[in-house]
Amino acid sequence: MVLTIAAMLMMPTGTADAFLGKKKKETPLQRAERYYNDREYYLARQTTLEILAEDPSDMEAQRLMGKILDAEIERQKEQVFPLAAEEMNRDERSAQAKTWIERSKALLERGEYDLALFAAEKVFIYESDNSQASDVIDQIKERAIKEGKADMLFLNKIYEEEISDRLDRYRGEAQDFARQGHYGQARFSVEKILLLEPEDPQALKIHQSILQQEKASRYEA
Repeated sequence: MVLTIAAMLMMPTGTADAFLGKKKKETPLQRAERYYNDREYYLARQTTLEILAEDPSDMEAQRLMGKILDAEIERQKEQVFPLAAEEMNRDERSAQAKTWIERSKALLERGEYDLALFAAEKVFIYESDNSQASDVIDQIKERAIKEGKADMLFLNKIYEEEISDRLDRYRGEAQDFARQGHYGQARFSVEKILLLEPEDPQALKIHQSILQQEKASRYEA
């Protein structure tokens, strides 16, 4: 026993932790890579975006983002005719519901209450009795009322056509900001698109272009 403890004390920290069965804490990049390998591209992209927001020059994160975008574009090509909710099995409907809840929460954190409500209500297409979506809607209403934005939220009902118009505006904003060299604002506009349409081909291309322009501007500097 004494010899075992002595041997452990002489081991490097990582080796000793492994010997004791301790797991090293997963880094954000490792988590993003795990999501990517599990084909959970939405979560992989969101995690990678957070990394790049902290450090836009992170080359590993940039390379991973490129792989994620390529994978999402390929998935979009495969799903030219997406399944209707009634054509999905239970697991597929559950996955769609979970994705829309994640989008709604992300939009809520950004203060985009009308879009957050739109995303939360989408959940009921796939799971009509989803209690988590109901809870999120309650949170959206509570925060909108608290911030004095209830009228905007409840009187301006968002329809599919309005969403489409708004996405077009965000695309234009992103391209304009990128041309002006305001890459952070450009990324923010693209992220709003991807929260509502994670596999939007135009937004994915714009985002990849922004990353390339950022990289080129750093080299020029």
